[in-house]
Amino acid sequence: MRNRGRLVAAVAAGVAAVVLTWLYISIREASLLSQSEPQMVVVSKVDIPGNSVIDAGMFELKPVPSAFAQPRVVTKPEDVQGRVATVPIAAGSQILATMLGDESEGALAYEVPSGQRALSIAAADVMGVGGLVRPGNRVDIIGTFEYGRPTGISQNGTISYADERTETRLMMQDVRVLAVDKEHRRRGAPPRPVPTAEAAAEAAATPEPDIRNVTVLVSLRQAQELILAQEIGTLTLALRSNLDGGRVENLPNLDPITLLGVQTPVKRRPQPVWRELRGGGF
Repeated sequence: MRNRGRLVAAVAAGVAAVVLTWLYISIREASLLSQSEPQMVVVSKVDIPGNSVIDAGMFELKPVPSAFAQPRVVTKPEDVQGRVATVPIAAGSQILATMLGDESEGALAYEVPSGQRALSIAAADVMGVGGLVRPGNRVDIIGTFEYGRPTGISQNGTISYADERTETRLMMQDVRVLAVDKEHRRRGAPPRPVPTAEAAAEAAATPEPDIRNVTVLVSLRQAQELILAQEIGTLTLALRSNLDGGRVENLPNLDPITLLGVQTPVKRRPQPVWRELRGGGF
């Protein structure tokens, strides 16, 4: 009887050892399998210099084993495109969130290509905006100027002019709007979703805040022209269609006499009734 009891105990111990070994192997196998499951991460295709804007051609999605995915690795392409690399990123490296600059930290400066300038136009000098221009839109810039030949100065210091006339001219076409006030949408960012009918109705009932300035992308020479135009005249922004990339060539300047087809001088109104233009061009 004693030997039989020892035999039963030995068999039970062996079975327990087998069961425990099987459980251990199963747990390890599941752990290794979970670590080897592929995870899609964003990887750089080329060497990306520091302080440069990352575009779609610089990165790609690649599967890597979960065990080899770095902490805070980026998994969505839209979280990388248009962002700024704060450090150099070697080709083939996983792109981490810590390598990307926040879009609010000087991102506008990275939107300006070499040789061009971002110029803010004060809204007091810009007519025709009407709260409708948004970052990413393209506009034509029209200037209105008054001409006259000085003939003398009155006792109160007022200068009198002869042959006064007003003229409007198309100054620049297809100019990109970088920012409106402090609102800026980085290059490559997805467009805003189309609002629902309820949201659109609510937005229509809410008055638009006054726009104080509009920042446009121009050449250095164009920046000079716009700065001078603000000092001597009035600027109007005409909103273009996003589908219209054409240009109007040799558009003549327009004055009141040509507009109305008369030969006598036209008396000016203090302010025009409506000066906002929207659509695909002229």
